[in-house]
Amino acid sequence: MHDNPLIDSGLRLTLFFLLVVLVGALLVSIVNPKPMDVSVSVPQNPEQNLIYAGGTAMREVSPDLLRISLGVETQEDTAALSQSNNAGKINAIKSALLANGILADDIQTSQYSVYPVTTSRKVCPVEGTPCEDWEARWVDEIVGYKTVHMLTVDSSNLDSAGTLVDASVRAGANKVDAVSFRLKDTTEKTLRDSLTTEAMRDAKAKAEKIASGLGVSVGKVASASVDQYYYPAVRNYADYAFEMAAPGGTSMSPGQLTITVSASASFEIEQ
Repeated sequence: MHDNPLIDSGLRLTLFFLLVVLVGALLVSIVNPKPMDVSVSVPQNPEQNLIYAGGTAMREVSPDLLRISLGVETQEDTAALSQSNNAGKINAIKSALLANGILADDIQTSQYSVYPVTTSRKVCPVEGTPCEDWEARWVDEIVGYKTVHMLTVDSSNLDSAGTLVDASVRAGANKVDAVSFRLKDTTEKTLRDSLTTEAMRDAKAKAEKIASGLGVSVGKVASASVDQYYYPAVRNYADYAFEMAAPGGTSMSPGQLTITVSASASFEIEQ
């Protein structure tokens, strides 16, 4: 009896497919032993439609604090002499400030340093013998010592700027880094808080105008933030300070400071 080649071929093909299925199932069980999660989650609370608006509040105010940065720079052959000379002048400056109405608590040391002053020169291999430039080497030599003592002086009397600098320079000050008009910390904080409230109200008012144009209403606040607080750089009169020490001095005006707060907020839309 002869085998039917067609039957043998079909049997082999069937066995091959069964083998492929078994191998595939085995691979799936190895790679992913846990049941595969094919479910899709749908957010229960989709994002609300929002109205975004920005607000600004600005105010001009008069400064209430005068701040002066001044001091003494001395240079002598030795560090001890430099320090001693500097200390004498600083004490004279403090006395002059106290005599002009400044309280001791309003005078603060903001910088103090003592350091060597050096110069560089070329030295030949044989001292005192001329040589070519390429043969010489540069060496640093200490030529003295410098002491710097800086004071920060605060005063609520804004009209005293000229008087205080004049008196300090006459007492020995040879460095005036800054004369500025600004706000006290407590004043600035109160102003900043007030302007922040105004900026937020401005943002809400703009959002309500947008909503009105769209035929909807403004709902709850979704988010809010202060984007910027702008406090202008204080006016610095250091360039004119030494002119003030001349007879008659120089008058300075505190002027006005413009403070700005910008804010942004988003609101839910109510139909």
